[in-house]
Amino acid sequence: MKFKIPVSGELIPSDLKIRYNGLVQKPLIFAYVITTSLGLIILKLGTRTGLPVSFVDNKVSLNLNLMTITGILFYGISFMTYIYLISKYDLGYIIPLVAAFVYILIFVASFFIFKEVFTATKIIGIGLIMAGLVFLNFKK
Repeated sequence: MKFKIPVSGELIPSDLKIRYNGLVQKPLIFAYVITTSLGLIILKLGTRTGLPVSFVDNKVSLNLNLMTITGILFYGISFMTYIYLISKYDLGYIIPLVAAFVYILIFVASFFIFKEVFTATKIIGIGLIMAGLVFLNFKK
């Protein structure tokens, strides 16, 4: 078995980098969408008893419960994933893509968890978001 030393001086050939980025991109997008959605849903569940931050006698008062802390942790993980995604991929592609998936997942979860109502306008909006995802993924 012979090893070839790349002439360009790169340790990883560019075609391998492209394949690696493609393999990493989908799980990271999935992780971001799930952690963001869970963070938002759990934060909403945690604030049913009131806001986690209030002002009492000109002092900041924290009213944190387990749900609020868990939601903040999920949202923190999603933020770190978001930073990685925007540092590695085109903003014009990654931001609309992940935002659309988060909107769709939150839309469905809000119906089942919070018993929010689906209106015709909301359904049309989600349809337009899904159409936008299709257009986003067209090759040049």
